[in-house]
Amino acid sequence: MKFKYLVVFFFDISLSLFFSGCSFTKSDDFSQNSSLVTSTSQSTLTSVNSTGDQKQYFRYLYQPVFDSYRKIFSSPKDLSLIPSLYNSLSATKRPIGSWVVENSVFNSDKLCYSYVDLNEDSVEELIIGVQQSDGSYSISGFYYLENDKPILLSEGYVAGHGGARNTTTIYKGGEILELSWFSGTGEGRGVLYQLNPNQKAASIVKEQDIKVPGNNSLHDIFGKSESEIINIRDFDWQQFKFSGSINSSQTEQKAPWNPSKSAKLEAFIKGWGERLGQPNYKKGITGGDVGPDNLYTFGDGPSEKMNAEYSDTGLGTAQYRIVERYSNWDKFPDVHSYYFAITNTGEAIVFHSPTTNGGVMYLKPTENTEIQAEFKRLVESD
Repeated sequence: MKFKYLVVFFFDISLSLFFSGCSFTKSDDFSQNSSLVTSTSQSTLTSVNSTGDQKQYFRYLYQPVFDSYRKIFSSPKDLSLIPSLYNSLSATKRPIGSWVVENSVFNSDKLCYSYVDLNEDSVEELIIGVQQSDGSYSISGFYYLENDKPILLSEGYVAGHGGARNTTTIYKGGEILELSWFSGTGEGRGVLYQLNPNQKAASIVKEQDIKVPGNNSLHDIFGKSESEIINIRDFDWQQFKFSGSINSSQTEQKAPWNPSKSAKLEAFIKGWGERLGQPNYKKGITGGDVGPDNLYTFGDGPSEKMNAEYSDTGLGTAQYRIVERYSNWDKFPDVHSYYFAITNTGEAIVFHSPTTNGGVMYLKPTENTEIQAEFKRLVESD
């Protein structure tokens, strides 16, 4: 293939930020179909008799991917919220790239997905795509199953700044080429993968530095040809359908927390701690911060995992959007940590934790009425 055509081809694939209207085959939101299979163990296949049941079983295993995209579809189109959204997504061996998250939030109406058995082993791969203005598709994410776990193998995106580019190309026979480079220098790295049967890890066929543009065909460099490329336009693309997604009026809602309120809370806590004989409260958890997935309720009943996320603005998709964290470890083991949360209904709650468990924190609503009242006042103020 001539080089001129190659450059156009790869740059067309990567321009996933510029899309127009989509038309898809409508399908039920797969995340609603968890009842199709009640176990996530490969051993359950002994009770799955038909080919159709096996297909539904394997599709069910991609549920964590759909959970992440549910959050993406529910996120307001606000750049300041991207970091907290990114941290809240279900992690796989390779997490969704931050540029893919940002592009997906701002172009969610162009996103689609398709199941395809590329290496014909009766186990489908999941492809996240974006329809472009000419009706073609680019690949945003390519997933396959490894021991019943969805694995992100490759991505495609154009960075909002900095010049980072990523493309994914699918070849016949289950080979996947991922190219990563910077538009300024054209320098980058390419990896050719081979899908393996029976949910085994994908193999790296070849990996090497690339130059875009360069003197040689990027296909030829990896031992492939243009004729081996699969036309993904022919895939059975489905539209994401999630209930409860945020609409345009919701995306414009006023954030209940901002830097000004954060500074006022910091000043309050300084004086409040001194009055209690607990000076030197610091932002964060001094003994080692933990992720929102490791927060649990603490009280009279059984401990339960909290539906929480960290947010700088108080906006988000979780039940508890934690906007501030403070702790005082000066008198260890007499430890005090406070989590300031805004619920999905707008309620302000201060949680206290006396625990020092490594990697896990147990929270209960504070009994200190002064700090609770001040946080509530700040949240409700203009």
